[in-house]
Amino acid sequence: YVDVDENMRPVPSQFADLKEKVALARAMAKSGRGVWQVVPYFPDIKRELENIRELGDISIAAGIPCSLQPVLSSPLSPLAGEIMAALEAEQARGARVYGQVMPRCFDLNMRLSETSMLLYALPSWKAIMDLPRHERRARFEDADTRTRLVTEMKQAAGMSGALPFLIVGNVSHPDNVPYQGRSLMDIATAEGKELGDVILDISLRDDLNAEFKLVNVLNADKASVAQLIGHPLLHFGASDAGAHITQFCGTGDTTHMLEHYVRDTGRLSLEQAVHRMTGELARDWGLHDRGTIETGKAADLVLLDLDALHCGAEEFVDDFPGEARRYVRRATGYEAVIVNGVPVIEQGRYTDGRAGRIV
Repeated sequence: YVDVDENMRPVPSQFADLKEKVALARAMAKSGRGVWQVVPYFPDIKRELENIRELGDISIAAGIPCSLQPVLSSPLSPLAGEIMAALEAEQARGARVYGQVMPRCFDLNMRLSETSMLLYALPSWKAIMDLPRHERRARFEDADTRTRLVTEMKQAAGMSGALPFLIVGNVSHPDNVPYQGRSLMDIATAEGKELGDVILDISLRDDLNAEFKLVNVLNADKASVAQLIGHPLLHFGASDAGAHITQFCGTGDTTHMLEHYVRDTGRLSLEQAVHRMTGELARDWGLHDRGTIETGKAADLVLLDLDALHCGAEEFVDDFPGEARRYVRRATGYEAVIVNGVPVIEQGRYTDGRAGRIV
């Protein structure tokens, strides 16, 4: 699978053989609930397809559902053809393997003041990005270090290969403002600079807070995304559970689903969209006490004004402990949210109600 730790070492699951994985899956199955979920090795389609085949083996051997994410629409494969064919093949042989799809574009932000997965594969850059924020500037300003950084970026590949296509977002220094909306590749070409020099010059002028954005590359074709959302082997999801809050905001997908795909374009009916986000997931993920409005189930209810629904743009805010920052989105159009019978939002504002529990 794809994940590595903070030192770029593969996580233990990458070394487990099928026998060990099946043993773990069977132990989970004895509890009567649970889903086996992975992020497949998406940089290499051959390995990703092998991962999907293995999920099918695990599902059949342990009798459990398996899930992988994300399944994305890309310019080269708008409908993720090879992935979908693999999922259909697993279904045909009796496995329960689902993909997860998100409704929004998979955009990414980078700031040298934070963390960035786009720089993980560049050792010299990563070494500085691993330092506390207040120690980075001096390292980026050092002439010898800068030479090494600029040279290293010339060989950028994999996810780092997307760096030239970043556009300049929010900046504060007057000399940076004219760059807003322009790609780093365009700026480098126009000024006869190396890509690394452009990133460092703009960032240092903004005290490392300059924002660079990768936008409208993945999941940008909304017609194709609508087809993926409607596919029975794909679940609505693909959240990172807040793992990359300094690089993008993963919240707001439910609002965007209703606002864009239901109200604005009519690609999904309201009933279809709600079922995909609630009852279908509860059924397939074994959440038997919720997902539909029935006697004896958790009273999880949302009261909304479809005409007023709006998923706001990303905002970078400073509201976490320890001077940590994050991207957020604000939503409007929700009158009330009731969790297990307890109102947690009324008239668009949070209440003091706490119906959940820490697990």
